[in-house]
Amino acid sequence: MELQNFSAMLRDARERHYTVAALNTLNMETIQAVTAAADKAASPVIVQIYHKDLAFAGAGYIAAIAAEAARESRFPVCLSLDHGQSFEQAMVCMDHHFTGVMIDLSSSDFDRNIADTKRVVAEARARGVSVEAELGMIFSAREAASVRNSSMTDPDAAALFAERTGVDALAVSIGTAHGLYATAPEIDFDRLERILRICPCPVVVHGGSDVPDDQILQMVRLGVAKLNIGTDLMMAYKRSLAGSLASGPGVSTSLLLSEARRKVREIAEHKFSLLNAYRVG
Repeated sequence: MELQNFSAMLRDARERHYTVAALNTLNMETIQAVTAAADKAASPVIVQIYHKDLAFAGAGYIAAIAAEAARESRFPVCLSLDHGQSFEQAMVCMDHHFTGVMIDLSSSDFDRNIADTKRVVAEARARGVSVEAELGMIFSAREAASVRNSSMTDPDAAALFAERTGVDALAVSIGTAHGLYATAPEIDFDRLERILRICPCPVVVHGGSDVPDDQILQMVRLGVAKLNIGTDLMMAYKRSLAGSLASGPGVSTSLLLSEARRKVREIAEHKFSLLNAYRVG
């Protein structure tokens, strides 16, 4: 099938009580790994490219690989920009047939975030592209917990933001962070529960790597529609490459990359097992 936007995926997730996996990729092998894991789990998947990796991978190349993966998949695949930093960057992705974009203007003030997000939403609506935005700051996991939890999302502001922008999904800050945690994550599940109760659009949590399985299951149980996972996948890829290279220069390149792909797929399969733990039907 062709690439899909993520709106229908998130609606289905809320109705059937599972969480859609949004998995960061970088190249052909990682895209193949996560879409194969999604097929095994009988699940839709959002293939993502982080905004800093866009120039390296090339929007056109990534779109072509993802489109081919979608054609080979039995379940819906979306290609989305992760943490897009500007209207212009979002437009580059839409022009290259991405079916989802995230516009992350959370460092702007509230009104500016709304105004600029609405510009992206207007362009995306005309193209059938889904839009995610962010409210509240999501920090590096290397920071102390006091920093990571210093700018969590206000539930009432989240509801107002979603209503005024018309976004298809909203990423919120509840204590998760990007990368590997310096200390254990301190997730504010009470805050998350209130956001989920009053926010009119599907709610997204970023920083799903290096989070204990029981806490991921709690997010799924409460009704998070989408969970972003990147670092766990990239660490598996890099560790596999390092291990294969350490065995000597004679290892074939295709074998080296195949093993890295397999390791990423294993991690993705485990994540799907958590995100589908309460799925109905």
